[in-house]
Amino acid sequence: MRKTVLLAGIAVAWSCAGPGGQVQPPSPPAGAGAARVQPGDPEATFARLETELRARIAQEAPAEVAVALVDLATGLRLGIGDTVTMHAASTMKVPVLLELIRQVEAGRLSLDARIPVVNEFRSIADGSTYALSPEDDSDTELYDAVGQERPIRELARRMIVRSSNLATNNLISYVTPDSIARTLARLGAPGMRVLRGVEDGPAYARGMNNTTTAAAFARVLEVIARCEEVSRAGCEEMIDILAAQEFNEMIPAGLPPGTRVAHKTGWITRIHHDGGIVFPPGREPYVLVVLTRGFDDKERSARVGADISRAVWEALTATAVPRARADAAASPAAAARAGAGPREYEPPTTISQTVAELLALHERHRLPAFAEREFTHAEYWGAVGPVIDRAPNLTREEVGRSAEGRPLYLVRFGSGPTTVLLWSQMHGDESTASMALADIFSFFAAAPSDPRVRQLEERLTVLFIPMLNPDGAERFQRRNAQGIDVNRDARTLATPEGRTLKAVRDRYRPAFGFNLHDQNVRTRVGTTDRLAAIALLAPPPDGTRRETDVLRRAKLVAAAIRNAIEPLVPGHIARYDDTFNPRAFGDLMQSWGTSTVLIESGGWRDDPEKQYLRKVNFVAILSALEAIATGAYERVDIAAYESLLENGRAVNDVLVLGGTVVIPGLPPYRADLAINYDEPLERRGGRIIDIGDLAELTARDTIDATGLFIHPAASALESAPGGGRWIRVGAPASFTLRRGVEEESEAVRVVEDGVVR
Repeated sequence: MRKTVLLAGIAVAWSCAGPGGQVQPPSPPAGAGAARVQPGDPEATFARLETELRARIAQEAPAEVAVALVDLATGLRLGIGDTVTMHAASTMKVPVLLELIRQVEAGRLSLDARIPVVNEFRSIADGSTYALSPEDDSDTELYDAVGQERPIRELARRMIVRSSNLATNNLISYVTPDSIARTLARLGAPGMRVLRGVEDGPAYARGMNNTTTAAAFARVLEVIARCEEVSRAGCEEMIDILAAQEFNEMIPAGLPPGTRVAHKTGWITRIHHDGGIVFPPGREPYVLVVLTRGFDDKERSARVGADISRAVWEALTATAVPRARADAAASPAAAARAGAGPREYEPPTTISQTVAELLALHERHRLPAFAEREFTHAEYWGAVGPVIDRAPNLTREEVGRSAEGRPLYLVRFGSGPTTVLLWSQMHGDESTASMALADIFSFFAAAPSDPRVRQLEERLTVLFIPMLNPDGAERFQRRNAQGIDVNRDARTLATPEGRTLKAVRDRYRPAFGFNLHDQNVRTRVGTTDRLAAIALLAPPPDGTRRETDVLRRAKLVAAAIRNAIEPLVPGHIARYDDTFNPRAFGDLMQSWGTSTVLIESGGWRDDPEKQYLRKVNFVAILSALEAIATGAYERVDIAAYESLLENGRAVNDVLVLGGTVVIPGLPPYRADLAINYDEPLERRGGRIIDIGDLAELTARDTIDATGLFIHPAASALESAPGGGRWIRVGAPASFTLRRGVEEESEAVRVVEDGVVR
């Protein structure tokens, strides 16, 4: 049966064909309430809604917005620009998921089957091989599994929930683009094309991209909602995965808290999409897709998506939705999995009296020995050891030896009933917190009578391992002398450093733990352009992400930390990836009963040696200890943690956009340049990492070379086998921007190793 309704001059249709083409009435997925169409004229409601949406979209010109809406309660559809083809970005992962489940039910694959994780793929353009970079992926952890086997079920969840590019490419190699194309054509969604995996550079250069229209994406989601292609169990599997999606700044942000939405976002530079199945209580669901193109500001495109989502909800349910802050719109992973949206949270904008006091204490007690973030075990303990040894309230004990025989010291403070364990620098090149701990030791030692110190001493037993990986610190490298990542050794305990940490944990059984790290300085807060200065995480105790008392306490402490440091790094705090890792100490500490908080120090402008973030860590750690000692953490609004936007993709250091490359003896050619520094904090050692059409990328700094000519230095060129010279990827980023093709033309800007001179 097929019914067509004219709506404001647009032909809309709905289909009730089930699997195999059999006619049947529409039915909601499991968990949806009974159908209850809103009173009034549905077609008139749609007509009014269309007028409202068109007016809202017109405000964003020249940026483009496309909308597709399918109301499963009435069968009505609405489309605005819904046949316009756009880059699909990560929305292409939904048809991959659908095809995967279809093949599972056909007996070709099993969700429980384990497949090798690879990171070498062939371009559909020329057959050349390429690999994905964790810096360009929102799921960096899976890269640790390359060469190992993982269940297909895990990869499917990562592909959607974390939008893992690596998981996507691995799955596509099994389900194949040809199979996906046949399924899309059969389902009436030919406007969605999945030609290839993610980050296929040669294919991108030739315009061989994954694309979609709003109408086609909506059709795919409708197929899932109506269970037209696979069984009810298969539909429920897909909906559960989509409902766990962790990027929630568009459609979910326009819905009331508690609304379940199974959706998938996608974004690249100037592209920002979201499409999902929305489940209003007491009503059949509806499908909404919002595609955007041409927005320079991702927060703005997110607001547009949220506004459209809000208008649709209010029209179809006659229930108003309060407007939320755009930068607090992304619901936390736990809330998304439970079908709940974030609570409204207003971060503090002024420094509290307590934080002001802690800042003053840091200025007084900061150890001057650590002006730089790179130091050895001998240098650290040469400065810190005498401070501790002279202190009346601090002791240190050798609790183990590193792989190369360096002592591992445990520093003890206080004798209270609640035990807290902090460990730092288990990655040898992550030293920000180690410096902050040195400052805390200095404060405790110099002010034993301070009321704050005495309170902590009486109520807490605090254990510090300030340098867990001294061999890595000696080389200023991540891994230990054995070449093992100590933070991935919690299960095997192959490293003496890992065995020491586990022994200390088992000996003292701390109620709270703090896992102190540094993260990629190029990491952004969500989809914003703000660098993540600090990322916090209360890791799940297992792969189910079940909410336990241990986990909840960790979330509350993390919330207290955010409240303290938000005014110091406003808008620059993110939430770290909460995918459970059975090898990681932070995750297993949680499962062992220790409420653990991860603190990752990222990047801060003009802070190459991490001295400002050192101060922020000092405030964060002492604020957390005070909250635990007084029990104040129990009264903190957990939304301060759960409303955090998660870590987003890493950005490039510099982009040079719009220029024309001039190499003597060759015709000029249009090309953008992407530059990363060998030392991103110091902005030293800039190298060319990509060449071509790079308008979709994002960078910390952008050089507009429109109308200018890029004259590379000799160091940036290499000779080709057939003669001539070309810009070499990996070469020093040294060139001059001139107004003409002639070498003697006016120079506008000189760049040497990525630095503008």
